[in-house]
Amino acid sequence: MMFLVIFASLAAAMAVVAQGNLRTADSALKVSRAQSAAESGLVFAARRLQKEGARFVIREGFVDNDLVADIWKGPLPLDAEVEPADGYESDATTLAQAIYDANLADVSAFSPVPAEHDGLPEIDANGLVITKPLRVDPGVDRLWFQLTFELIQDPIDDRVRVRVTSLGVDGEIRRTLSLDFDILKRIEYAVISPNRIMIGKNVMIEGPLGSRYGINPAELAGDNGHPLVMRSDFRYITPTLTAKVDTIAARAGEFDSDGDGRLRINHPIEKNGISGTVGDVNRDEYVDEFDAFLSEFDTNGDGRVPWNLSGGNEFDGADGNPIDEQLANLMDRALADRNGDGLIDAFDVQLGYADGVIDSRDYYAKINGQLVFAVEEEAWESAAQENWRNIAQGSVRAAKDEAPARFEVGTDELRAIETSQFASQATAFRQIAQSLILPTTPTGYTAVDPTKPASFTPVSANPPYEAVPFNSPAPYEYYRRPIYDNIVFGDVFIPKGTNALFRNCRFEGIVYIETTLDCDDPNWNYTGALREVDQGGGVVTYVPRFPGIVSQSDGLGSTIANTQSLSNSIRFDGCTFLGSIAGDTPREFTHWRNKVQITGPTRFFSDPDDPQILEQPDGADLRDIMLGYSAQKLDLIQRRVNLKGTCVAGIMDIRGTADVFGTLLMTYRPIPGVGALYYNGQPALFNTTLGYFGPLDGDGEGQTPDEAGFEGYGEIRLRYDPNAKLPDGIPWPVTVEPKTNSYREGGLG
Repeated sequence: MMFLVIFASLAAAMAVVAQGNLRTADSALKVSRAQSAAESGLVFAARRLQKEGARFVIREGFVDNDLVADIWKGPLPLDAEVEPADGYESDATTLAQAIYDANLADVSAFSPVPAEHDGLPEIDANGLVITKPLRVDPGVDRLWFQLTFELIQDPIDDRVRVRVTSLGVDGEIRRTLSLDFDILKRIEYAVISPNRIMIGKNVMIEGPLGSRYGINPAELAGDNGHPLVMRSDFRYITPTLTAKVDTIAARAGEFDSDGDGRLRINHPIEKNGISGTVGDVNRDEYVDEFDAFLSEFDTNGDGRVPWNLSGGNEFDGADGNPIDEQLANLMDRALADRNGDGLIDAFDVQLGYADGVIDSRDYYAKINGQLVFAVEEEAWESAAQENWRNIAQGSVRAAKDEAPARFEVGTDELRAIETSQFASQATAFRQIAQSLILPTTPTGYTAVDPTKPASFTPVSANPPYEAVPFNSPAPYEYYRRPIYDNIVFGDVFIPKGTNALFRNCRFEGIVYIETTLDCDDPNWNYTGALREVDQGGGVVTYVPRFPGIVSQSDGLGSTIANTQSLSNSIRFDGCTFLGSIAGDTPREFTHWRNKVQITGPTRFFSDPDDPQILEQPDGADLRDIMLGYSAQKLDLIQRRVNLKGTCVAGIMDIRGTADVFGTLLMTYRPIPGVGALYYNGQPALFNTTLGYFGPLDGDGEGQTPDEAGFEGYGEIRLRYDPNAKLPDGIPWPVTVEPKTNSYREGGLG
């Protein structure tokens, strides 16, 4: 009996312990599921905010606290637009109302506790939205989450944000999490263009590219009707390297299945194109142009090519200098913030940034971002009669969760940008710049380089004629320009008809370029145009290209014999801009007459806190100049038209050396028979060109490398800036983005 009592007692004790363990395990499991449900709610809320936020199209360039409140709870700006809801009916005029309407339409929404949840969702006048609970799993009523959206003001940085509180429930167990979201306006592209984009040698782009060219079938006609043309950075260095690059490009055109211009060594299709190429030299599981480069110059097989060390450089030519120093510098300084901490410092150098060595740590790619096209892939390749990757050569390294290339992207994402959207924005620039009208006989100016005089050469001194485009072997126009050399300018207004050359000048503030708005006469480009005639014996003359051609202007009311004096073709060579370039918005695209060319080692800065300023030899002085600007002036030059932020132009041609940090928004869509294409012009001839293209690439505006006067391929870096202030006037949807460090358990702020 004693043993029976003992065994019974032990069994009871074990049952109690087991029951306790079961209860503890069940509670822990429910807590975990409730926590997961709350986290699912935050993920759901983020996606809903992003989707519904994209319906709200605004024109303001910067979303401040007041605009956040207006978007969330109203009233919206009068020029804002709200696009239709996707999959349900909604006449919402605020983002809070859109969230409310979307929850009303949710098929998983229900009332698990009627006394608590009947009457939901609800919204109040302050934009507080409480949703009806949503099941995590269809048909499972015990596991759900409920969301609360409210507008809060963060006491740390004084920003108004949307706070989402997510209640996760599993039976009787509840967990609460919260996360804050910013309402922003971002154009998440390095380039968007309705005309074709050409990216030449010695150009690296960090950020997505968007091309709207080709949606009109006529744009794809002819040999050059391509939405995107790219040329390898590794051409023209050595004949053997060019041959290797050509081989990889041809194989990528045939076997590359995702459009990144690379061949994956373990991919069932792409690996078939590797045979006969250089192989995976840097062991990153891809074969691309960088492997060809390493195979050519990594003589000791260590996967590294020193180019700027005290000794043992493998990229040096017979003269002891790097074979293409600009390309080497471009690759070595790519992706400057290697560790992603927001700073460029010694830790980034340890990770390969600007360390004098080119290797796999530099993450070389022609494009570090996604290629986005409005055109159909099949339509492009059908018109071109070849694979599009044979035309757009070079490696593309997109984010891990993105396809390298996307086609048939609609106007809701690739939106049209038009010059008319910015016409009203020129007023503030003009008012500031008119404080100094550019003089035709400048005297007494401060010199940029005090060891050299500040000088001015008037047209009356007969400076040499200059071809347009500059240094082109096939120019379409010639100008005799006044020359401003080594001069410091403040805010400056350049009157129409100036057509000047600015060499080694510094512009502190706003540069405003005036022109005639009424220039839609089809002859405007050609009236007064010149051509060069070689008379022999070293004698060259310039005569009318189109004798007898005249133009009319409704605004001037008279016949015009030469439109040079009513337009502005400006070239800036080796200049520094501490501010913005802006100008009048002509009613027609007249590139023979209204053109800005930027050549030489040109620098643009608009932020005194830009870390790259202090990397300049005169960086401290440049920073001090901008610190002297008023807050209003700094905001103006950062929000609008500059090459350190957002650059808006009809088309753009950047050659030589340039570091562009921001977004290039092109506005000109070439239409046959209209404007500049009136006389049978071809859309493919009007393009946005970045970097070197020469006659060997089919470009009549460039020089061949062995030509007398050839000044190098240049070095162009274009980096998308997610924090760039946008100009007012662009109709673009808002972006809703989580502030990751605001995550809290318990829902506390």
